[in-house]
Amino acid sequence: MDQKQQKRILLAARTIIAAIAIQLLMPHLLPHGPAVDIPPQRRPVTSPVDPSNKSLRFSSGKLTKIVERVEEGREPLLILPETIVFDNSGTMYVMNENAKLVSLTDFEQEEGSGDASILTAKATEVADLGMGRPLGGKFDKNGCLYYADILLGLARVCNLQSSSKPNVELVASRVKLEDGSCCNLQSSSKPNVELVASRVKLEDGSWSPIAYADDVDIGPKTGHVYFSDASDIKTDRDIAGRWDFVYSSKVEGVRGKRTGRLLRYRPESGEVDILATGAAFANGVAVDKDETYVLYTSTFEGSVMKYHLTGKRGGPERVLDHFPGFLDGIDCSFQRGDLCYVAIPSTVPSLMTAIFSLPSWLGKPIRSFLMMIPRTWAPSLEVYGAAAEIHPGDENTPARITRIFQDPDGRDMSMITGVTEHEDKLYLGSLHNNFVGVVSLD
Repeated sequence: MDQKQQKRILLAARTIIAAIAIQLLMPHLLPHGPAVDIPPQRRPVTSPVDPSNKSLRFSSGKLTKIVERVEEGREPLLILPETIVFDNSGTMYVMNENAKLVSLTDFEQEEGSGDASILTAKATEVADLGMGRPLGGKFDKNGCLYYADILLGLARVCNLQSSSKPNVELVASRVKLEDGSCCNLQSSSKPNVELVASRVKLEDGSWSPIAYADDVDIGPKTGHVYFSDASDIKTDRDIAGRWDFVYSSKVEGVRGKRTGRLLRYRPESGEVDILATGAAFANGVAVDKDETYVLYTSTFEGSVMKYHLTGKRGGPERVLDHFPGFLDGIDCSFQRGDLCYVAIPSTVPSLMTAIFSLPSWLGKPIRSFLMMIPRTWAPSLEVYGAAAEIHPGDENTPARITRIFQDPDGRDMSMITGVTEHEDKLYLGSLHNNFVGVVSLD
């Protein structure tokens, strides 16, 4: 055997060993699979940020901050409120990072401050929602709060106004985590969570888990609960032990697989069905006042989607884009005509803009590499805060952005994830702030 043949054999052996090593390591390096192709028409279409628009600054006179009056010796409760919800009597609630349902009442101007833009509120724990992390929620006509929990799925709690502890129909008391451990769904002192849906039946009869329940709205006519399952990537804990659902969303955005779904729960039958699939992280959900359509956001496409419940059918349509960043929560007003509101937590990072501009053969391996780096090295989102008022369009009017409330560098309001319209005011939730932002819509 000559020297050239030996080199060829050695090269072939090394190639085979490398291929086997990559095959064995791939599930560990890329547990959610490699990045996939993102067609140009499915990439985010954004507009530039207008630096002169500072309407979400305190200096604009439009923004009010609601902070908690923390009593001495008590731990704060108003912690990273993702979404603000109101019950049928107008009481304000938030669901915090520690899975507590907290009411905010007794609003006062901050003591010793002449600043009318800062209000304080009494925060009261109303219910312990268990071991998960609740995000979006909505009260139904019976006073039950339906909420999306990233670990559990769709859940609800009722009888919150009762003088006794909330009543519960316990459907599941424990959930098995990926590491094999089990955790109670409810607090031992306040059993108050009903798990409504943790999976959905597919057309072939198999069951698909709801891996990342995100937002909820309720149809005013039927009482049906519309909610999003953002991704098939489950949330795990970061090095500090917190549920790192933001990282899960980053992985989904880089992977580009578009596994987000819009789901519907029918309380009268207990059934869940799939309305729409293929969203690039299905996020906010909002129903119009006549329950003729559902809007939902496809975060990493930077677009608002519309699913028609009556009349026009044929799947969801992309009705609006050209926002100045990625999209999150959405809410439609029942009093202000057909106007709706969309949260814009961040602009598109310059790194992602550059990668999205690359041809697929080059962009995919780069995005796969980004999925393999430690989460602490993952690119940070741009510091920014905005919410857009939109008209979702109808037979006679095209969809359009009517105005944008913005803090261009996130100085006073950043990473807005939830928007709730209530009595001509827009309430802003955030994963960066321990307060509630309020904007007058007049």
